[in-house]
Amino acid sequence: MPNKALHVSDALAEVFKRAGMKRGMKRAEAVLLWPQVVGTEVTKFSQAKSLREGVLWVEVPDSETSMYLTLQRDKFIDVYRARFKVREIKDIRFRVGRTQKEVPSPPKPTTQVDGKALSELARRLGQLDLPEELAGVTMQAAKSMLAYRARKRADGWVVCTLCGTLSDMPEMCPTCRRYANDPKVQRAAHILTVSPQESTPLLSDEERLVSLHLAKTSLGNTLLELLPQALADQGVRPQLERAARCFLSLVLSKGVDEIVEDDYELLDKPVARALGYWSSP
Repeated sequence: MPNKALHVSDALAEVFKRAGMKRGMKRAEAVLLWPQVVGTEVTKFSQAKSLREGVLWVEVPDSETSMYLTLQRDKFIDVYRARFKVREIKDIRFRVGRTQKEVPSPPKPTTQVDGKALSELARRLGQLDLPEELAGVTMQAAKSMLAYRARKRADGWVVCTLCGTLSDMPEMCPTCRRYANDPKVQRAAHILTVSPQESTPLLSDEERLVSLHLAKTSLGNTLLELLPQALADQGVRPQLERAARCFLSLVLSKGVDEIVEDDYELLDKPVARALGYWSSP
């Protein structure tokens, strides 16, 4: 069973990553997995509601239940991580609320869901051979997220250039901006500017994505700063060459020593020309 759960978790992450909804799926996944994490008996008097900023919020019927489950939260977090490889949960907090029959919410305004995206998700989910119950819940989560994205796009939200989530801020979403200001992410970016293939074991996948962006931006600025110096002094050219190769290594996800002449086409033309590589018209 654990191997099956791990397979499903990894496969779902890949499916929703390709749809630009990986972060949203991780939140939904944490909620959907709650019954499997805590078991049938605990599920009867608890209901996971949402995952926000690393905190999983769970509703329980009374304060005594809240206190009882709080004492076991570390165990629950361990199950999420060890069995289901869900590492986004940093804490679990219990609050008193409805856990049985929910009061129906007023219907939300209908929004046209991207039919092509929904068909593609259905196709990929069909390939996973999920149990019927899990497949139905997962598909419903997919529809909800696609509807959410459609509503946000209609409100003017845009896709984050790094993680693909929707945001009301240009270029980078608030989460990626927070990562960009994290000292450990900035340190990793500095290392990547001189050693592009360096591993970053202390960073999550999303944190590494941001550190790569910071490194590429830094190297791009370095190329522009070194260009006039290299044109005036040939002694600076090796520095320009090294910065260019590191930049291309990050862009192409290949080793610095694997960069070939055709790769220089990706550089700004003035930089490529200064290094002796003529870009195509």
